[in-house]
Amino acid sequence: MSFKRWQNVPEVQDAASKLAASAQKYASLIAENTTDSKSQAQKLWSSMSSSYWDILFALVDAQTKAMPEALTFDPEERLFIDLGCLPGVINLSPKFDPRAWLASKCAGDIFPVMTFSDYIAECWAAVTGNPAPVPTIGMSLNDRINTLNESLFTAQGERDEFVKALSEKYTTNLNITQSLQTLDEFLISATKVNMRVPEYREGDEATRQKLAQQRKAYNDAEKGIQLFVSSAQKNEANPLPIPQVEKFTALHEKTKIIAKEILYSQIDEVKIARRTKKITDACAQMTDQMKRGEFRNMIVKKREYLTVPAKNARCDMSLLAQPGSTPIDYAKDFEIVREFTCMDVEMFNVPRVRMYGIPRVIFVPGQGLGTYDWSDHTIIIPAFPVGGNDKSVSYALGTFRWDSDEDRKLKTPYEQQIKENRKKSLLALAASFYKDYSLWMTKEKRGYRILPRETHKVFVSMFTVRAED
Repeated sequence: MSFKRWQNVPEVQDAASKLAASAQKYASLIAENTTDSKSQAQKLWSSMSSSYWDILFALVDAQTKAMPEALTFDPEERLFIDLGCLPGVINLSPKFDPRAWLASKCAGDIFPVMTFSDYIAECWAAVTGNPAPVPTIGMSLNDRINTLNESLFTAQGERDEFVKALSEKYTTNLNITQSLQTLDEFLISATKVNMRVPEYREGDEATRQKLAQQRKAYNDAEKGIQLFVSSAQKNEANPLPIPQVEKFTALHEKTKIIAKEILYSQIDEVKIARRTKKITDACAQMTDQMKRGEFRNMIVKKREYLTVPAKNARCDMSLLAQPGSTPIDYAKDFEIVREFTCMDVEMFNVPRVRMYGIPRVIFVPGQGLGTYDWSDHTIIIPAFPVGGNDKSVSYALGTFRWDSDEDRKLKTPYEQQIKENRKKSLLALAASFYKDYSLWMTKEKRGYRILPRETHKVFVSMFTVRAED
């Protein structure tokens, strides 16, 4: 028996039994290993795909009948909803460790990260007006901000210790300790001005002046430290090696990146609350039955986008796991998301982010290449990537970059400055960009020349970091 929590719910058991019978027949056809049996197996597998949604809706309908404050899913249900796996019916690779997978946690970061079952639980919370549950693989917003603050403190400490060690080897008139203290104290203020956050953009004159003065103090201290490092590099007797200069630059830039992430996360708090309130208010006067219907509609709307990763990769669109397959490690895959975000530092400097905040990252069942759901402002990454984790993540971020390029900082040069792109349709142009962006992030940014000369030149111009005002 599957889904023992719902052993007395006929709809759940009937849907699960239907899948079990089909899966057994499918395995028998595969075992026959003939041309005809393989053809029949393929047709059967296609018909089995609808079982995923039959079981999913049976599970959520069974749980929402009682109108609970929050939806919860046990390990078996999470394995099915998030991976399309049903132990004893559709099994994953023997190397797959379900306990480790169930315990997996992604590091705190700017992105809200969740699985599909987390997303479903979040939708229910919004419809019923209850607090959103903490994602099983992620953190609450406050915990993410606290983690980022801890990371910033560590990063500043590493940079400061490195510069202090240099000051013991190279003489300078600069007060190193005071300059570093200024960098640490006024980094957030300087970043607020650079990002033109609402506090600065909409604040009163006194607030704006204070932030501007703190930004100037930061910039002066930064220039002083950078000049000190540059002078050490030019020291005739004992020049500072270039790798050491690059280390300083990396340590310093890391503090600025984390500061931006903290502010983005703080700004997101307001936008997340506004988005949730909009849904809650729209459902406030609904009957329980109507709320359940609206909740179901939210899942149905996401249903179409869950097939996009497979369409992008031109592979099987079923959300059921291929028997014997191995899913991604969420924590490791999320590290790739974080790495690529740091490599494309202008990613969030777009109107869509200023309006809606940082997109959520949702790991979904099925296979293919990652994508971006414009309608729901979510980055979608399949549990079974085609072509490797790096490729799947880079496609997802590339889709986000293209779809959020409302001011055409990417679209115009990519179309007009690359000769072969000028005659492409909009869909072909977008598909071409996803592929080139993936190569740019996974190969070119790591030192390998893969893109054609003309395309490489355009990508260099598009993704060169512009000086802050």
